Amino acid sequence: MKGNILGIFFTILSGALIALIVVAYGRSDRVGPEFRFSALNLIYDSKTEEKDLIAGINAYDNRDGDMTSRIVVEKVVLNKDEETAVVYYAVADYSGNVTKQSRVFPADIKDINNDEDPSELIEDVTEIPQFSFGGSQGISGASDSDAAEGESTAAGEEANSESN
Repeated sequence: MKGNILGIFFTILSGALIALIVVAYGRSDRVGPEFRFSALNLIYDSKTEEKDLIAGINAYDNRDGDMTSRIVVEKVVLNKDEETAVVYYAVADYSGNVTKQSRVFPADIKDINNDEDPSELIEDVTEIPQFSFGGSQGISGASDSDAAEGESTAAGEEANSESN
């Protein structure tokens, strides 16, 4: 008798906990903040600071409101050929939802190279890797027939070495 009462009690308790979890999950904030960019006439050079890069950007969250003070610059990637700087931003709301955006600025590459700040991330984007998915070319660049030929040659060599 006591076993049945305890079983019913724990079943009702489990159901109540499940309902509580579902309600809490439904009320939780799962939407990240959004960026709003304003026009900004900035040329990225050796004197550009983080506060200059953040000027003209706002972040708002549907629950937390203005999140502009929480915007950070993740990294800056320089493209020497196009003389541009791509700035990557991130912002997180109080629930932990993160939004990332990037923005492209013209860059004074000569000034940056003369300053030679080793903390800058400079990538020389000259070649874009070509990947083919689903075709006759694999990631290594060898065709499927080349791979099959290599396997049959290796099997033939193995058979010859066993017969000798």
